[in-house]
Formats: sequence, C-alpha cells, structure tokens
Amino acid sequence: MASVRNWVTAGIPADPDVVLFAIRISVWGRWFIWLVAVFLTSYRPSFWYPEHPEYLVISIVLLVVNGAAHHRVRTSRPITWRWLLFLSFMDVALTTYGVAINGGFSSFIFVAYYPAVAVVPVVFSSLRLSLAWTTITAAIYISVCLATGSVDFAAGNDLALVSRVAVLYILVVGIGLITRFERFRWQRSVARERQMRQDRIEVSQRIHDTIAQTAYMIGLGIHHARQLASDSNDELVAALDATAELTRSAMWEMRGPIDAGQIVEGRELGRVLWSHCATFQRITSVPAEMSQSGTEPPLSAETRDGLFSIAHNALTNAFLHARPGKVQVRLAFEADRITLSISDDGVGLPVDYAERGRGFSGMETDVQRMGGILTVESSKGGGETIITCVVPREANQGGA
Repeated sequence: MASVRNWVTAGIPADPDVVLFAIRISVWGRWFIWLVAVFLTSYRPSFWYPEHPEYLVISIVLLVVNGAAHHRVRTSRPITWRWLLFLSFMDVALTTYGVAINGGFSSFIFVAYYPAVAVVPVVFSSLRLSLAWTTITAAIYISVCLATGSVDFAAGNDLALVSRVAVLYILVVGIGLITRFERFRWQRSVARERQMRQDRIEVSQRIHDTIAQTAYMIGLGIHHARQLASDSNDELVAALDATAELTRSAMWEMRGPIDAGQIVEGRELGRVLWSHCATFQRITSVPAEMSQSGTEPPLSAETRDGLFSIAHNALTNAFLHARPGKVQVRLAFEADRITLSISDDGVGLPVDYAERGRGFSGMETDVQRMGGILTVESSKGGGETIITCVVPREANQGGA
C-alpha cells in the first residue's frame, strides 16, 4: 500500500496551478454535461419516467458533487490532486451506472469516459499511472457491456468495443505525451527565471559591496576636500560642489538595483519602499515620508518589482529635476486595487516632460504590463507634482 502511495505521489506535478486549472476545466465541462442531461430528461420525460428514475439520481449526484467542487474553487479553498482523483472516479462511476441502465454497449453515454480519464494525464506526470487508471476504466466498461449481454458478437460489436477502448488509450497517451512535453518546457522556463532572479540578487549584492561602497568613500573624500578648500578658490569650490552632486546622483541610482534585489528575494513591497525612502533622504538630504494603508496581500514578484520601479523613477525625477523641499510616498491596498502615489513640492514639470529621458516612458511600460493606469498632476508655474499608479489588485495576487 505504501509503495502504491509513493508511486502516485511521485507522479504529481510540483505546480499546484496545474491542478487548479484542471479542476476548473473539469468543473465547467461537468456543468455542460449536466445541462445536456437535464435537457434530455426534461425534453420528453415520458421516455424515462417512471420506468427509469435512475436518471434523476445521476443528475442529483452530479449536481451535488460538482457543486461542492465548484464552491471550493470559487472560495479559494485548498484544491489537491486527491480532489481531482475523486472527481475522475465519480465521473467513471456515474458513466458506468448510466451505461448499465441504458442498454450497455448500445448506450451513447460511454463517450463520457473520455473526458473522465483525459484529465488524469494533464495533472499526473506519470504515464504509467494514467495508463493504469485507463485500464481500470476500460475493464469496467467491458465488464458492464458483457454483463448486460448487449454485445452482439455475430454483428461485430466486439470489434466496435475494442475500437472504443483503443480510442480511450490513444487519447490518454496523446494527452500524456503533449502534457509531458509542455511540462518539460515549463520547468526549463522556471529554471531560467530562477537563475535570472538569482543573478539579479547577486548583482545587487555586488553593487552594494563594491561600487556603492566606493562611491560612498568618494563622496566622503569630496566632502573633506570641500571643507579644506573653504572659500579660498571659487572655481575649485564650484567644481567640488558639482562633483559632490554627481556623486550623490550616482549613489542614488545604484540604490535602484540594490533595493530591487530585496524585491526579488521576496520581501514585501511596503517594507522595501520604506527602506528606499529612508535611503533617499540619507543620500539626497531631502525629507522623504512613507505611508501605507491597508494590509499588503501576497503579490507576484512582477507586480512588486513594477511598483517599486515606478516609485524609484519618480523619486529620481524629483531629486534630479524638481529640487523639492520634501517628497511623500503613499501606498494603499484597497479591496479591488493597489494605489501608489509619489508627490513632491518642487518646481513642477515642463510641458514636454513625457518626451524627456526614459523615466516616464519606463513608468508607462511598467504600469501597462500590470494592467493599470498612470496619472501625472503638476502645476505649470511650480508647485506640487503627484504621480499616481493604480493597478487592479485581483489580477496581481500571486506567489513570491
């Protein structure tokens, strides 16, 4: 018994999304079959009632079990491979019952065996498991047909029965091979994505440990040189001040990939933005406030990375061009959306701000990828500039 359990478990795919997808497809397919069954039984009820009340029993059982499965999907309750096996077993059992009471071999209900076994190779990577389940189903169908005496060997029904079973195997093997090929491609894609994330983490750590530290030491040296120069040479002082400004700009730009590495590591967006704002204030000497409302839900790495990129670009624009007295970053998690806004009290934006540089075009690209909206409000004569990004919350929930 333990070896069988291990054999079944070994064939389960690692990604639970595959199981959830298969459950959803099977649930909607089962609703379609149920509607067809209800239509056929209600179209001419005199054909089956009261001689065959079993049809009503099948419809009720299908309604209850499929309704329970659909409820679990809609309420985001855990869906495991055991549920899928149970549903497949129920489909085979109800189909067998329908075939038995409807004439055996002559019943068209046997076609329901095909979707009942086809969902198994979609979820389970083991072809042996799929073939074993198909063999059990085929044996049950053949036994019912022989037990009801509906197979006319003289008329060649045995050849038709073999053909039906052969199609069952061909369907399962075909789906199994296609699924294994797609699963292999998916695993390679996941491996590449993990490697890319690991590379980003290593790059961010390398920048932090080497280039950023060097830039910080250069900044200290320039600051010390500025103190030594005092006001003795105006040209030297101006050059040192300009160099110090460039150093601060470079140090801030390097914080982008460094803090983005925390996003890749799986940290919450709110915590990373809070740390990012504190670093912004420390490097630029511009006061930066960070506020958050609502509880951050599980978000995909792509969503957290996109929102972080928008915040970083907005802070960079404020530092380089707006000359603000302060900046504010607000992050709000609402029932149906996520709102990120960055505001500053600087000189405002020029009329052609969207055509200058790649900052705003990068924000537009990020927000479009997340299916959101980006709005920019700025006073022409100088004053507050507000950049707001709104993305749908439900579309962006996921794992880290």
